[in-house]
Amino acid sequence: MDGICRDYGKRIRICIIGAGNVATHLAVSLAGVCDLLQIASRSGESARRLCAQIGGGCEPIDNLADLRADADLYLIAVSDDSIAEVVARTCDFPGVWAHTSGSVPVAVFEGKKSRFGVFYPLQTFTRTVDVEMREVPFFVEGCNRVVSEYLMQIASLIADRVETADSHRRKKLHLAAVFACNFANQMWVEADSILKESGLSIEYLMPLLKVTLGKLENVSPMDAMTGPARRGDIAVINAQLDQLDGERREIYRLLSDRILHEFKSKQ
Repeated sequence: MDGICRDYGKRIRICIIGAGNVATHLAVSLAGVCDLLQIASRSGESARRLCAQIGGGCEPIDNLADLRADADLYLIAVSDDSIAEVVARTCDFPGVWAHTSGSVPVAVFEGKKSRFGVFYPLQTFTRTVDVEMREVPFFVEGCNRVVSEYLMQIASLIADRVETADSHRRKKLHLAAVFACNFANQMWVEADSILKESGLSIEYLMPLLKVTLGKLENVSPMDAMTGPARRGDIAVINAQLDQLDGERREIYRLLSDRILHEFKSKQ
C-alpha cells in the first residue's frame, strides 16, 4: 500500500496550507473538482475569508497542529522561505504532501514525509485578478512514479497542460519566469514613472504592450525585437540616456548594450 487514494470515482480530499495569492487561486479552482477539507493560515482571518469564498464546508484553521489526518493531498502554498518550516512542523500523515514552488527542490521533504512531490503552476497570481487556470501550465514531480502520476491526475482536473519537471528544470523555468514577468513588470513601473513625470498615463502604452506580447505567438523574442538598440541607432540611445540619471540611466545603458551585442553578433 502506498497510502494514495486509487478510487478514481471518489473526490480527492485536500488540505491547503496557505491563504495567499497562489493558495487562493488553487483553492478556487480545486474546490469545483475536489473536496477542500481545510485552509490553514497563520492569519486566521485569511483562512476564514478564503473558506467563505469557496464554501462547501471547508474549515479554516490557524494552527498546523489542527490539520486533519485523513486528507489525500496536503498542498503547501506558502512563501519559499516558509516551506521547510511547514514540512518540519507537520506530521507525516498518509496522504501526499506537495509544495507549489518553482525554486524549492523536492528534497525539502526528504526524511520528513513518506509521500511527497511538487505541484507547480507557472503563472503570476494576484488574489483580485482572475486567471483562466485551464491555460496555466503545471509542472509536477513526485518522490516516485506513483506519486508523480497522482499529482498529474489532480493537476489535469484543473489544467490542460501538465508535465513532469525535476527540481533542476523547475529552477530554470522559475528563473526564466522572473526575467519574463517580474523584471518586465519592473520595466513597466519605470515607464509608468517616466510618463507620470510629464502628466501622461501608462494607458497610452497598452496597445503597444498587447502587440509586443502578441508577436510571441508567431515569432521568437529575438525576431520580435525593435527599437533604437535593435537598429544600432547610437544617436537616439545617447539622446535618451541624457534624459535619465541614477539607476534608471544604468538600467537603460545595460539593456541597450545587451541588445546591441546580441544583434551585432548575428550580423
